[in-house]
Parts: sequence; structure tokens; C-alpha cells
Amino acid sequence: MSAAGSAPRLFPLFLRLAGKDVLVVGAGAVAERKIQDLVETGAAVRVVALAATPAVEKLAEEGAIRLALRAFDDADVDGAWLVVAATTDPAVQARACAGAAERRVLALAVDDPPNGSAYSASVIRRGPFTIAISSSGEAPALSRLLREVLEQALPADDWVEAARALRERWRSDGTPMTSRFADLVRAFKERAG
Repeated sequence: MSAAGSAPRLFPLFLRLAGKDVLVVGAGAVAERKIQDLVETGAAVRVVALAATPAVEKLAEEGAIRLALRAFDDADVDGAWLVVAATTDPAVQARACAGAAERRVLALAVDDPPNGSAYSASVIRRGPFTIAISSSGEAPALSRLLREVLEQALPADDWVEAARALRERWRSDGTPMTSRFADLVRAFKERAG
């Protein structure tokens, strides 16, 4: 706990999951979005659920995920690097997260902050940048709203190319790190002007 008695602060982290075993418990509409995001990271996604949306079934048919249509078993957590509990059953959510905790595996409990050890975020991806916004599980709708506001405020993709060109110039000119930020701000003010 912090000095003010509020909840502990979160440690922001971006995970490289390519090739890593990730277990998703649940295959409904909310789980579907998480599964798709995990597939896009290159994770080896295993899904255990009593039923699945057509989109999740299609991912399984295409070989993008492994889908087991059955009840969750505690042993399903074995070998996972990350567990995503995304069911509407509070008991299954709790069991999946408890199994992860016993094995020292991070668990994301969708819309169930007390059971998870990790929270997902509202994410913006633009070029090489990934921006994640979290409310520590307390106000996910507000996180989404902030994401939408920030998306509108971010510069266009061509700004990344301009920043890369500046970096190359700084390196070749030997521009000290302490001078670079002011130079960047000046360049982008001129560009936006």
C-alpha cells in the first residue's frame, strides 16, 4: 500500500509473447477480443471453454489457436506463461487465477480485478509506438475514453519518419543528448505550423 492507504501502484510492462504458451479460459465475446490480440502477438494460444463464438472457432479451424471445448481443469495452467481468465463464471475465474498464482504465472482476470495479478489496458498502436492506459481495473470505460482522446492528439505516422531522420542527423553531427529534446520540439512545431 502507498502512504495514503490507496491500492498499490502497478508496474507497467509490455510482454513479448511470441511463441510463448498463453492459456485463455473462456471463448465468449470478451475473450474473443483478447484471443485475437494474443494471436497478433504471435503467442501460442490455447483456449479452454464450454462454448466458443464463431470467430474463435474459425481461429481454431485456421490453426491460429488450439481450442478445447470442455470445462476448465486446474492442470490446464501447466506450462502457461500467462493466463487470461475471461469467463462469466466467477468460480472458474477464481480457480484459473488461483492455479496461475500457485504456479507463479501472471493472470489477467477480465472484469474481475480482485482475482488477477495483471490488468489489461486500453492500447494505442501507431507505427513503432504502443501506448497503454490503465485505471488499475477501477474504471475501464474511462481508460477507453482516454485512449480515444489520445488517438486524436497523436501526430500522423510521417512524424515518426521525421523523428528517425532527426536521430540520424544527431548521431552523425554528434549532437549531445541534452540538446536533442529541444531540437525535436522545435522541428515538430515547425512541421505542425
